[in-house]
Amino acid sequence: MQDNLFNNNKSGNSYSVRKIPVSAAADRINSSENTDKIKILEFSSLIDSWEKEILFSEKGFYSLKGKEIENKSKEYLDELNNFINSNISKINFADSASLETIYQIKNSKYETIKKQMALYEQNEIYNWELQVYENAINSAIERAVLYKSDPQVITSAFSNGLSIIKLMAEKEKWDNKLLNRKKDEYKSNFYYSLIDAFVREKDIKASLYFDKYKEFLKLDNKEKLETAVEELKNNIIAYNWAKEVFSYKLSNEELEKKINAIKNEKIEKIVRLYLSNLKNQEKRIKDREEKDNNIKNWNEIKEILQTQPDRAFLYIDYTADFENIRIKKDYVKQILKSGSITTDKKKFVDLLQEYFEDFEKFKEKDISDYIQCLSEEDYDLFLQYQKIKTSEFESLFFDYEYIKKIIKDAGIKKTEDIYNFIKLLINSFKEYELINNKKTDLEQRSKIIKTVEERFKNTDKKKIDDEQNNKKQSSGNINENKKQ
Repeated sequence: MQDNLFNNNKSGNSYSVRKIPVSAAADRINSSENTDKIKILEFSSLIDSWEKEILFSEKGFYSLKGKEIENKSKEYLDELNNFINSNISKINFADSASLETIYQIKNSKYETIKKQMALYEQNEIYNWELQVYENAINSAIERAVLYKSDPQVITSAFSNGLSIIKLMAEKEKWDNKLLNRKKDEYKSNFYYSLIDAFVREKDIKASLYFDKYKEFLKLDNKEKLETAVEELKNNIIAYNWAKEVFSYKLSNEELEKKINAIKNEKIEKIVRLYLSNLKNQEKRIKDREEKDNNIKNWNEIKEILQTQPDRAFLYIDYTADFENIRIKKDYVKQILKSGSITTDKKKFVDLLQEYFEDFEKFKEKDISDYIQCLSEEDYDLFLQYQKIKTSEFESLFFDYEYIKKIIKDAGIKKTEDIYNFIKLLINSFKEYELINNKKTDLEQRSKIIKTVEERFKNTDKKKIDDEQNNKKQSSGNINENKKQ
């Protein structure tokens, strides 16, 4: 069939387009009229692409906010106009009517884009103006809070805020009802912020300002501040009462009578809390002074033992309690007799357990009296333990729990054996750090602990075997003597 558009391609299974006869030129797709239409469509798409890429891009016109958009629309529209005109000048049309169509499209799209940009710019400028007003009002309130102790500044800041609201009313053409509502909101926020600032600083002026301006506060703000102000007043009254009565140094019985005479239950409860805090504070100060004095006295005793040992007893602080004096006397006797202190292993183990039970408390503990029952090396160890950081303690605590399990599983019960095992570990850690010039990590500590465990087991087994052999030998000697 000669008039078919497709003929069979004998070289393959597909079809190919048959050449169009010259006589069908009037029906060609690439006719002049259709070419103009394609060019017009292409031109319209170019404007759409420009709009998308220039106006809607990440840093385009519609990404601009607030004041930064001011007068930007003209800049973008000029660019658009130049872009359109430049592209029109490059198009050749077969029909003059196509040029008229292209200008109609230009004007239509340009005006639409211009209108949308104007609306966006107007909206952003409006939002910016509102933000400026809002910031100015907030600044007035913040200034009043910053200078809350100066009544003149507070009055000035309050007036400035009202003036700004009036400017907003004129611009927005508010009616009187809306204006008055905005004023009431401002007054409530202004005095709430001011009174709340006094409350946060525990200033009694909060009560004075609340009583004076509470009528301006909205109900929810008023309720919040009323509770806060009442608590503040009760706390101030209770604190001043407790501080004064505490200074009288009354007996517990006399103090309780005073407290029971308070008629306000809330204040009484707070008074008891403050008195407890004052007692604890006084105890901390007293303990700190006693600790410092005790450490100072121990240093004096140790120093005089180096230079004039025969005078050491004279340097003991005999104003301290009996046990403290006894410990220091015993220490001096031991040094004069043997020149050093041998560690009391039970006290070492007990002190170590106390350390791991409450690290924070132990850091503040006065351990200077342990000079009398710990060798210099062991005492220095605990002094170091008091100074370590929390992160280092966590590592030590992990080791301690691991070692406790080993001791339990191995059936080590004697205090002397526990002490020897711990000391062997500590010295092994030190030896490793000295040789390698670095701290042990978790993996290395685990290896050392396992190695020490094996060494200790072998040593302990040898010790038991020796004891059994000695017993057998003693038993044999006794039997031999009986025979004789």
